[in-house]
Amino acid sequence: MILFLLLLIVAGVGVAMYAAQNTASHDVTLLQWHWSAVPDWVPVIVTAAVIGGLFLLYMIYSGMVHGVRVGSMRRRVSTREAAINDMRAENQRLREENARVRSELRGMDRGVAATRDETRREPVPASEASDAPRTAAPYRSRPTFGERVRAFFSGREPAGY
Repeated sequence: MILFLLLLIVAGVGVAMYAAQNTASHDVTLLQWHWSAVPDWVPVIVTAAVIGGLFLLYMIYSGMVHGVRVGSMRRRVSTREAAINDMRAENQRLREENARVRSELRGMDRGVAATRDETRREPVPASEASDAPRTAAPYRSRPTFGERVRAFFSGREPAGY
């Protein structure tokens, strides 16, 4: 858009130089119209004015289109930000509810505990389980795709997904 404005200024300077150096006149006929004693620079000025007007119309149009696009993106972003904020609030509410439910489950006595005494390999009665600290199985990360491929080709395990 700035390039068009610069070209318009350069064209205006060129037309002004042409008008200053060409002071003669002649007759002009266009379709059924006829003008006599028209200065030489008038057709050049009219042509430059038409092209400049088209350039200005194009700049106005492209500026309006750009404004509409930016405005619509701004509306889309604000709607999505509102949705993200709602999801964050819901996520926080669910985390708090999950923590509440977990704390209630920790306080319950569930009969035979899911934990076992590792030395005896038998279920621990509920009376012993409530006093014993609960331990979870150690965390084992899922193997990556490359590790599964290497395990399959080395024959250690099938490539089940």
